[in-house]
Amino acid sequence: MKFPNVIGRRELRNAAVIGSVAGLAGVVFFILLLSSMNSSTNQEQQQASSGKGEEEVIPVQSSNEAIEDTSSVEFYANQYGVFQSEESASDFISEHPVLNTSATVEVDGKYYVWSSVTPIREELILSETPTSFAKAFKFSGAACTEETLKGLPTVLENNDPSKFYFQEGAVPDNIPDDWQTITSALSSFSQDLGIARLHLVAHYFDKNDCMKIEF
Repeated sequence: MKFPNVIGRRELRNAAVIGSVAGLAGVVFFILLLSSMNSSTNQEQQQASSGKGEEEVIPVQSSNEAIEDTSSVEFYANQYGVFQSEESASDFISEHPVLNTSATVEVDGKYYVWSSVTPIREELILSETPTSFAKAFKFSGAACTEETLKGLPTVLENNDPSKFYFQEGAVPDNIPDDWQTITSALSSFSQDLGIARLHLVAHYFDKNDCMKIEF
């Protein structure tokens, strides 16, 4: 059998077109294949990364948050005024003889005139001349390293006079060293537990930076 030895231009053109189309199709297929592989790889990496993040971020309650501040106690003061200087507070007290057993407590540069302190608001006897009102505050010894000061607010919260006044040699270990001297002096001019508590708060707050008063 004989084959024609001459190929026409039309056949060449057709062959070129077919070859181009086949080559383009191959390139497109290759690109789609790569894209599919990259997408699958990225998805796996994202899942792995997400899983890793979930394993690392585990909510754990802080041990500091779990510790309750038992050294902070809420009290109520019978307050007559707040002044910008100790001198003005003293002048106010001297003008009103009823305040002869009161105390001035300095908090953040302001001077508060109080006549008594109690853990029970209803125990306060408010005055009309001069006018007074109940002032809530928290007394805390949490920042103190000395155990007697740390537990002082809890001791002062007690409404039993026998927890304030002790016979010589019978002072408990959880009471500051100068407590007996202060309460003995206070008992000479008043038996009111609210007044005694006021002066104890004012004394230990003034003498110890670790004691805090917050409104």
